[in-house]
Amino acid sequence: MVIARIVGNVTAAAAHPGLKAARLLLCELLDDAGNGTGRIIGAGDWLGAGIGNTVLVDADGDACQVFLKDPKTPLRNVVAAIVDSRNYAGGARK
Repeated sequence: MVIARIVGNVTAAAAHPGLKAARLLLCELLDDAGNGTGRIIGAGDWLGAGIGNTVLVDADGDACQVFLKDPKTPLRNVVAAIVDSRNYAGGARK
């Protein structure tokens, strides 16, 4: 799992049939200090995360297959939680 910030969404005119029920978001991975790394990944979302939200992204693919009820879905990443706060060795960050 990785921590990321929602920076956008994806709209597709055509997509794999297994993605019809997925809301696709663009997520920028965060470093340990909570700063953006510049690395962007796509993730499916069923929790209602919005732009600017910090999220926990599950990157193993199994969760996507369960949510979409499709063992052949090409989606690997899924928003597993919307993060309220996180604690690092240096203290809590919002």
